[in-house]
Amino acid sequence: MENLSSEIKILIVDDRPDNLVSMQTVLEKDGYTLFKASSGEQALKILLREVDFTLILMDVLMPNLNGFETASLIYEREKLKHIPIIFITANNNDNNAFKGYLAGAADYIYKPINPDLLRAKVSVFVELYRKNHLLIAQEKKLLQINNELEERVQKRTEELYKKNTELEAKNTELIRVNNDLDNFIYTASHDLKAPVANIEGLLNALFTEFNLDNEHYLKIKEMTIFSINKFKNTILDLTKISNVQKDNNDSDIESLNFKELIEDVKSTIKDTIEKNKAQIITNLAVSEIKFSKKNMRSILYNLISNAVKYCSPDRLPVVTITTKKADDGILLSVSDNGLGIDPDYQHKLFGMFKRLHDHVEGSGIGLYIVKRIIENNGGRIEVKSELDAGTTFNVYFKTKNAL
Repeated sequence: MENLSSEIKILIVDDRPDNLVSMQTVLEKDGYTLFKASSGEQALKILLREVDFTLILMDVLMPNLNGFETASLIYEREKLKHIPIIFITANNNDNNAFKGYLAGAADYIYKPINPDLLRAKVSVFVELYRKNHLLIAQEKKLLQINNELEERVQKRTEELYKKNTELEAKNTELIRVNNDLDNFIYTASHDLKAPVANIEGLLNALFTEFNLDNEHYLKIKEMTIFSINKFKNTILDLTKISNVQKDNNDSDIESLNFKELIEDVKSTIKDTIEKNKAQIITNLAVSEIKFSKKNMRSILYNLISNAVKYCSPDRLPVVTITTKKADDGILLSVSDNGLGIDPDYQHKLFGMFKRLHDHVEGSGIGLYIVKRIIENNGGRIEVKSELDAGTTFNVYFKTKNAL
């Protein structure tokens, strides 16, 4: 640790040179920087010229300006008020001491001077000076750190405000684009129905009028009917999407029983379950939920039917449906031991008209609709899947949906 003695400046004031030399001899052993003045006037000149004195040792009885008068003049100056003064006197009486303390004395040393006592008293004030300067340095450092933190916080706040403004603008634009898309889907799904129906009617009239019995004609007829039906199904899918995107009405919320809805779905896809010899296991720790019945049925239908349809050819399908309380509401899980989903394609799973397996019939909007229904009601859906091992869909419903 650096020796701080060289930083300690002490002013010794006495009109007698022998006293100055005596005190200098005692104190220079401790490595202090010592200044000597033989009068009050000289002391004032030194104090005005030099700065940052630790202590003043002042003789009381001096010609022209005595110690008390010199101290009063010193303390009239703002920058010198902090310097403690130890008065040195041979006059050991209370009245003299009282005058000294009125003049600003910090302590007294009586003549003849005891060297050990002088060193001890000086060391006390030196230690106080060092601690005070250490506190000042720490305060300055803390102030600097605080200012730096304030600047960083201010800068960060400005950056966040700027980014937030940009995000708000982008969000507004996304909302506009999304609304435009919703309106387009709604318009397309409704306005295309009549023209497609007319085209279908005209084609049926043509097929009736020209009922030819040759292979080429029958092939064209089959392809035309297939294309018309595909177009009609696409319009039907768009109608479903439009209905989901505009369905934020809480008026149809009711208490639903999970077991009853699952049985209803199983009855609907009974043929698919029997065809694939699927086993469906339920573990319903939470039996009921507050939700729209048609929307909850759509969620269960899509998740359960997909779990049965996308089964592995190497094993009989097992679908497990569980419900339980979660921290923020209800967790519905649908797990299977089917084909699984390649991690590279999982991010596409909930896209509109996205299909990751083509060997099973489907439109590619089921999971998109499920996600929109869940998010429209403040929940979320997550997927965990391992290729050729199976998939689990976790649906989190908010607390408001719990009974």
